[in-house]
Amino acid sequence: MFEQVPANIDAPEIIEANIYDRAQVSDAQGLQGLLFIAHVDHVIKGSIKTDTVKILLYEGCPRAAGGRGIILGYLQSDPLLGSVLIPKDHLVR
Repeated sequence: MFEQVPANIDAPEIIEANIYDRAQVSDAQGLQGLLFIAHVDHVIKGSIKTDTVKILLYEGCPRAAGGRGIILGYLQSDPLLGSVLIPKDHLVR
């Protein structure tokens, strides 16, 4: 999460959001992670057209926190979780 859009990083999806809920989950491949639910305050770039977004962080992500800020990432579809935003530079195993 960033306070401002970083000038040197780009991603297909860039939103300003407020995380208000989280849960421990497994994706369709059985990988463990945290699923955050966030209210989308503003879409800066990308195709997100909803008021809320799911953000998936796999185990071991050092940025697993909450709060409000700018999130950069990629949309990915998971058969169990639906459409999720995977933060930029967060390696999917």
